[in-house]
Amino acid sequence: MWKVFLVISSVVLLGALYLANENRKGKLETQAQVATQADTLAARSETLEKTETQIAELEQQIQMLQDQTETLETEKVDFDAKVVEAKSNLTAQEAQLVAAKEKLDGAKSLITDLQEIETLQKEMAQIRVQIEESEIELTQIEGAVVAAKVDQERFEKVAAELTALRKDQEAGVIRGEFQTTVKKAYNQWGFVIVNGGYDQGVVNRAQLDVYRRGQPICKLLITSVEPGESAADIIPGSLVAGQTVQIGDTVVKTIAASAPAVIPAAETDVPAGGAAAPADAGAGMGAGAPADPFGGAAPAPDTAPDPFGGAAPAPAADAAPDPFGGGGAMEEKPADPGAAPDPFQ
Repeated sequence: MWKVFLVISSVVLLGALYLANENRKGKLETQAQVATQADTLAARSETLEKTETQIAELEQQIQMLQDQTETLETEKVDFDAKVVEAKSNLTAQEAQLVAAKEKLDGAKSLITDLQEIETLQKEMAQIRVQIEESEIELTQIEGAVVAAKVDQERFEKVAAELTALRKDQEAGVIRGEFQTTVKKAYNQWGFVIVNGGYDQGVVNRAQLDVYRRGQPICKLLITSVEPGESAADIIPGSLVAGQTVQIGDTVVKTIAASAPAVIPAAETDVPAGGAAAPADAGAGMGAGAPADPFGGAAPAPDTAPDPFGGAAPAPAADAAPDPFGGGGAMEEKPADPGAAPDPFQ
């Protein structure tokens, strides 16, 4: 009998050991999954925090512009109220002046009455004083109205300028004149670094033209802006055949093909692909530059990279060295020191 119990106990013990081992394996797998999920959650939390920080900064900038606009609108309302009040006071003063003149006319009709001459003279003197005071007050009110109108026009111009500046920044328009040079050129990757950043008015999505000795080379699209320099992609199809962007090439902002007397300097940006070259591209462009040096020609297949993430073309023979340490690119030749200086750079 004890042998039967011994066999049963052994079977039960082996079953318990098997179940314990299976439970331990399941627990380890569960712990590994929990650790993996925790790492994923931490990475996503970090990304979310960075995104929220960027959103907060953008919201803060938008709120600052809205506050400025609201302040200007409030001041404009106050000045409008002052103008209305001044006009109301002017109307009242004019009514008093008419009444005073009527009294004076009535007093003149009583001059024939000798018994009331002295009284009439006193009344006339008082009326004259009132008229002079009314005229002085009227002059002061007119001056206040003129000053209020001037202030109103000034604040309206400031508000319009702020609105235009915000629209230009959103549309990628560089305000005013802008001319610089290529700081670094990476033709094999389809982008360059130019001197000048947001300290000089450069904004994202702005288009630039590249010239060398007055001849067009290509068009650029700003993709990243720093305080003193900016990164720009070479717009596909704009690069002149057989040319590459070189350090020191002249860079100017793209000018819209419109009448120069109508379009302000801050609104001369154009969309990619169909704009004419500037009539005067700064010092070094000359008056003989073609109206549209890039012609809006269709991009040649597999000759220029897509500035929005397309595949890069094969490196050119005289491309700039690889800034990331690659050994396949050929070194760009420096300028000949004995050559004549470029008058356009």
